[in-house]
Amino acid sequence: MLNLKNERRWFLILLCLGIAVRIATSIFNSGYLALDDYYILFFSVPAQSESLGLVDNVQAVPEIRSLIPDAIIRAFARTAYLVGFDDPLNQIQFVFACLGILSSITIWIGYRYLKYLHSETNEEPKNYSIWIPLVGTFLLSLHFLMPFVSTRSLIESMSAPFILGSVFCASVYWRSGDYKQLGWSLALLSIASLFRFQAGICAIALFSLVAYKSIHEKKLKDVYIFAVYSITLVLLTGIPDLIFRDSFHSSLRSYISYNMHHSAEYGTSPWYAYIPTILGASLFPFLIGKYEGFPWKTAYTKLIPALIFCAFFLIVHSLIPHKEERFLLPILPLMLIVLAPLCAYWWGKEKKRISTRRFLFFLVNFLLLGLLSFFTIQNNTIELVRYLNSHTEIKELYVYKDSIPHLPVSYAFRAPLEKYELVETLDENLQPNIKDFDPYKSCSAALVVRKDYVLGGIDPDPPWILKANFKSSPLEEFAVSLNPNKNKRRSSLYLYQFQLCKQAAEDSSKTSSAVF
Repeated sequence: MLNLKNERRWFLILLCLGIAVRIATSIFNSGYLALDDYYILFFSVPAQSESLGLVDNVQAVPEIRSLIPDAIIRAFARTAYLVGFDDPLNQIQFVFACLGILSSITIWIGYRYLKYLHSETNEEPKNYSIWIPLVGTFLLSLHFLMPFVSTRSLIESMSAPFILGSVFCASVYWRSGDYKQLGWSLALLSIASLFRFQAGICAIALFSLVAYKSIHEKKLKDVYIFAVYSITLVLLTGIPDLIFRDSFHSSLRSYISYNMHHSAEYGTSPWYAYIPTILGASLFPFLIGKYEGFPWKTAYTKLIPALIFCAFFLIVHSLIPHKEERFLLPILPLMLIVLAPLCAYWWGKEKKRISTRRFLFFLVNFLLLGLLSFFTIQNNTIELVRYLNSHTEIKELYVYKDSIPHLPVSYAFRAPLEKYELVETLDENLQPNIKDFDPYKSCSAALVVRKDYVLGGIDPDPPWILKANFKSSPLEEFAVSLNPNKNKRRSSLYLYQFQLCKQAAEDSSKTSSAVF
């Protein structure tokens, strides 16, 4: 039987496990989720180089990015450096660990939110609904997506805890009419929008709640208060840009302009492209079945604000031509909250301690949790940079076509490369066509070719010698096998070094010895 003491104990256990997984992920998985996130790291790590202040050299931060995420990353990186972490990799791990710990607030918010919604239940102790807060806590702690999202809390995912908090406050306002909670909801949503500008569209979802409540209760006071709060927050959130960039909300305006003119350049997708992502994230097959006796109206009437936030966010993003799965990161914790009643239902319905449904759910969830948490995302390029970090004799890097989309140099602290050049073709002798290449002064040269090109016959002959292979994570390799065209940048990389100059040096040494 679940009582207050047992529930508190289970909550603390799940909270500690969630924090532990986030910290472990930051240690074992030093990768970043998306290439866009790299830009924040680039200007913040290594801390001993250009990031000696929290916000110095503002011009270095891309104009379409808010200064707030950069300032936070710089603060953590600088702290890591001051406590003795000289290696940029250790600084990045420290940043991810700190952000992972901070992101654990989603676990507490989610539990308190569901506890608030179900605090008035008069159901029997055996009824599934009393388990909903703990089921939500489990999902926010150990669901396979959460460490994946939270421990690399850059750009999109840094907004997730604030959106969840905003929905919590909106729900309190929705049920009690507390204007203070409406203000907090808007404030948290404003903070979320500083990390991910698109999060601001949820303000329209919040306004729909306010407008309905005003019409239903026949009073316009709520709308007026909403307008006052909104105008105040718009003014406050524009101050950082006004101070450091001399222009009010310049980041937001530049971001909107950039996406209007360049978004389609990164590809377009049909309106339903996010549906498979949502089904996969929810582990939908385990939710299929007959919901006999499930109180749909009671369960989800309480979650109306959460449902409206999710629905509005998904609808608007589905209308935008360019779509990426990571754009959904801000609302993934909220989606798990919405799933909590369904998961709790099946947990209570299964009478056997080890049922087939429960066993398969945990098997799939923890398998994915391990693959996503403990294998480095973007491992191929990160390992290449780490190799360059320890092989400073390499000063010229030649890349075959688009084998490397970006070189995340923030993972190294070494003298910059003297040359970084693309190679478009190989000659009839399978030698890369490099302009003004002197083979007798090439000991500092290296060539990088992606796996799919190597398998296609782009495999340089001697004196180019294969020196290293930087493999992708198992999950990324699987993604490449499913869709090679879309995910080819995640393929393994091969590094070749030119050996002719060393042979010439050795021959010269032998000749000199013979003379003497």
